[in-house]
Formats: sequence, C-alpha cells, structure tokens
Amino acid sequence: MPVWSHDGAWIYFVNGADAQHASLWKVPSEGGHAVQVAQYRAAYPVESPDGQYVYFYREAKLWRVNANGTEEQQVRGMPHLCLVGDGWIPFGSGIYFRACESDGEDIDYLDLETHKVKLIYKLQKPAGEYTGGLSVSADGKYLLYPQVDEQSSNLMLVENWR
Repeated sequence: MPVWSHDGAWIYFVNGADAQHASLWKVPSEGGHAVQVAQYRAAYPVESPDGQYVYFYREAKLWRVNANGTEEQQVRGMPHLCLVGDGWIPFGSGIYFRACESDGEDIDYLDLETHKVKLIYKLQKPAGEYTGGLSVSADGKYLLYPQVDEQSSNLMLVENWR
C-alpha cells in the first residue's frame, strides 16, 4: 500500500516478509535509497496534513511517528480500531475514524489537542469490512464513507470436473 507524502517528495510503503515483520519505509519520489520510518508490525501509512507525522496501524491501535522516523508512539486518546486499518484519516488537528460500539458503528473525531473523542455521525447501515476507508474533502465540508446496501451471492455448479 504505497502512499504519497503531501508535498510529493516521498512515497511511504510497508515492507516485510509477512504482516508480523512488516515495517514502514519511505523513498524519495525522484528515486534514491529507502529509509525506515517505523519498526515492525506497521501497516496503512498516512501522512498528517502538515507532513509532520506519519500515522499507521499496529495491532488494532493507531500509532504515529515523526516523518523523519523518530519518536514512534501510540496516539493518545484513540480507541482501539475495529478494522484492519483503513477506517481512519487524519484531517486538520484531528483524526476521523470509524468506531465500533456495542450498539452499531459511528464516525467519530479525535481532537489531537484535547485527546477527546466526539461523535460525528451514527451510521444508518453497516459500512462493511474491507470496503475502503474514509475521505474528507479539501475544505473539510464533506466526509465520504463506504456503506453496504445489499449483498448477494450465486451458487455455481461445476460439471465434469473429474
């Protein structure tokens, strides 16, 4: 899952033999040597809007590291994430995320200055797993999220397979 830095100078990516040993790296977009940014079990990198931090998912928690690879730490005030890692996005001075509560799913906002969580929207239907993440318009007026409206499957018959 490679992603661009906001200034286009870097490409962040996860590298490792498997999910247990994956680490976060960046490479200059013009070419050059890759630099390790975060240690093992890092996934879904997203740079903060100001380019200061790179957020990533690790074991149901959101972490951040300075873009230069220093001060790796868990994001304070952020609840456990119920998804594999793509149900959140940094925007402005906080993080929008899909929260899994016992009574359904919500879209919440973590204010990174106060470390408090605020309900943004209670989903009418489940968003579904592995359907994609959240996206916020550049002006901050709109938020997009995936929603499963219907599911279906077909039973298929294979003949003469022996």
